[in-house]
Amino acid sequence: MISVRPKGPGATISRVLYLLILIAGAIIMVSPFLWTVSTSLKPLSQAMDFPPKWIPHPFLWKNYVDTWKTVPMGQWFVNSSIVSVASVIGNLILDSLAGYALARINFRGKTIVFFVIVSMLMIPFQAIMLPVYIILRDLRLINSYAGIILPQLVSAMGVFLMRQSFLNVPNEIEESAIMDGAGRFRMFWQISLPMVMPAMLTLALMIFMGSWNNFLLPLLVANNQNFWTLPLGMVMFQQQYYTNWPYLMAAAVMVTVPITILFLIFQRYFIQGIATSGLK
Repeated sequence: MISVRPKGPGATISRVLYLLILIAGAIIMVSPFLWTVSTSLKPLSQAMDFPPKWIPHPFLWKNYVDTWKTVPMGQWFVNSSIVSVASVIGNLILDSLAGYALARINFRGKTIVFFVIVSMLMIPFQAIMLPVYIILRDLRLINSYAGIILPQLVSAMGVFLMRQSFLNVPNEIEESAIMDGAGRFRMFWQISLPMVMPAMLTLALMIFMGSWNNFLLPLLVANNQNFWTLPLGMVMFQQQYYTNWPYLMAAAVMVTVPITILFLIFQRYFIQGIATSGLK
């Protein structure tokens, strides 16, 4: 069936309208970040001006240097990196194994297990944070990297994503491997896993972004500033009667830049992983 692209003035007007809508949406989406960057370069006296001014005068680049020196940003960067990387590694291993088992291995109660995992997607962390705290306290993991990392090692969304991805791998490939004498783990490691690599990269990016931006779990676990992550450390700039908005916005920009760079680098794989895993 050959599709004919509409022509004429009406089609041109429609395309122009679609383009204008996309441009307007892009401006609305990016304007908060641009305002954050603008505020981070302003003197404190200009941060609360009304009507607001988009262009700072003068540009105070030293706000970033002062922000870095005012609080232990370096330590918080290290903490966030350790927690995020460990969470990514744990999820890549455990979520892929669980997803493969749910997609390829027949065992009693598989449907119930999958239903329970999917149900976890509907439970917010706020509903379970008290039991999580009690468990971590009893394990003596408060104020430790393990206390922040352990609850993030497995993701229900990650298991679901990997299961959907493994379901798209043709059964004939694994049947041929079985005829060649391959075991279950070898089929998983050498055959199925390389074929869902876009989904793996998608999962890694999702987990890294979620862990990097996680505020509630570190707030629950880390009372000692030595274990604070960046989102938790940013609270230092907000006090009861006073907030240094340029410093707070400078910290927000420094927190946002790493995950923005990662997303721009891997966005092609991110979109491909979502598309090929069957998620709608």
